[in-house]
Amino acid sequence: MRRSGWLILFAIVVLLVAGIWFVTRNASISALEAPGRTESFVANHAKRWLIARAARGPLPAESASSSDTVSDGQMFYGSLCASCHGYDAHTPTPLGRSMSPRAPSLAGPAVQRWSDAELYVIIHDGIRMSGMPSFGESERRDQIWSLVHYIRSLPNAKPRP
Repeated sequence: MRRSGWLILFAIVVLLVAGIWFVTRNASISALEAPGRTESFVANHAKRWLIARAARGPLPAESASSSDTVSDGQMFYGSLCASCHGYDAHTPTPLGRSMSPRAPSLAGPAVQRWSDAELYVIIHDGIRMSGMPSFGESERRDQIWSLVHYIRSLPNAKPRP
């Protein structure tokens, strides 16, 4: 190997060691502090990509949205989701705010941007290492679709005082 090849290899090794040192020196597993911008950026983009990919797969047929399915979804929401996302689904509870990432307002734009299929995947499969549990083994498919329809109705609902 020529001298320039060794210099490039040495520079790569030095940068790799410096990068590992920086990450291990600054890394924390504590959920008390909000994650940094880089961690949030990487995690959010990975989450979006993985959920979008899963939502492209075969999903059970969506039930039609009606006042009955929204009402059913509200009932399921109260027993499954309210303890973190808040009874009104607009204001997360202290438990939901203590998670990392924080439980979002389900009426807000961050949640409402998800497609119906993506919301179904999130509720059915959960999101690993986020506090969002999977309901795919405990709830029927039509119940999960009812939750999706209820979540869609939230931007028009007024938060409870």
